[in-house]
Amino acid sequence: MKIKEIMDYLEEWVPTNLAESWDNVGIQCGDKEATVKKIIIALDPSEDAIDYAIKNNAQLIITHHPLFFSSFKNILYSEPLGKLILKIIDHRLNIIALHTNLDSVTDGVSRALLEQLDILPKGVIQPKQMPNVGFGWWGELKENIEMEVFINQVKERLKLPIIKVVGGKEKIKKVGVCGGSASELLPLAIKLGLDAFVLGEIKYHPARLFEKMPLLILEVGHYESEKWVLLKIKEKLDAFFKKYNQNIEVLLFYEESPFKYYVEGGKLCVKYC
Repeated sequence: MKIKEIMDYLEEWVPTNLAESWDNVGIQCGDKEATVKKIIIALDPSEDAIDYAIKNNAQLIITHHPLFFSSFKNILYSEPLGKLILKIIDHRLNIIALHTNLDSVTDGVSRALLEQLDILPKGVIQPKQMPNVGFGWWGELKENIEMEVFINQVKERLKLPIIKVVGGKEKIKKVGVCGGSASELLPLAIKLGLDAFVLGEIKYHPARLFEKMPLLILEVGHYESEKWVLLKIKEKLDAFFKKYNQNIEVLLFYEESPFKYYVEGGKLCVKYC
């Protein structure tokens, strides 16, 4: 199957017109006429992800984050991005990014996070052009639980070494989630009457503004909030290839967050410890 045929399928599931205007989604580098036998799914087009694709003789890498966020005037092989581009071209790799359009679709980043936390989905926090499309999802736990119990559940289900907490609420049932940075959704979380909001990142000033509100805010990390969508991408592609009797292997690539945490005893942790 050719890259352009895979792009046509992805366009049906994750339309590029759902991406934000500042974003850069779709093919980042490559040849739409190239034939694909093996695909790597990764969160970032990192050096480790590129090396994994080369080692496994993959032709296509599909990532959540784009390779290029902004324009540039030169490519220097001595710099990290230049080295990455050189390696990608040397090995004739193709890269497709699904970013804010993947954040927006029903089976996207936030819905994957909601399911990982075993929360019954109810709706989108910030809807876009159509039902069940937009940023963030909210849902309900099976019963009211104590705040501390909920925090520990999130920590364990997302395998976090540490969790950042802002504000609080005695009992938790209605929960909103959003992968990545989502401070701008906090007013909507209050408007929806949520008890807790789990997000990848929160900025300092919104945290200060909302710390006295009746809302528990949990910052779990950008990588840790988004990596759950990789399996969804693989499941979608596997079903598509099976439907058209295509023998294309899809591999998942997980790596560690670039952030490490110093915890008691001087141990550096990147996963639950």
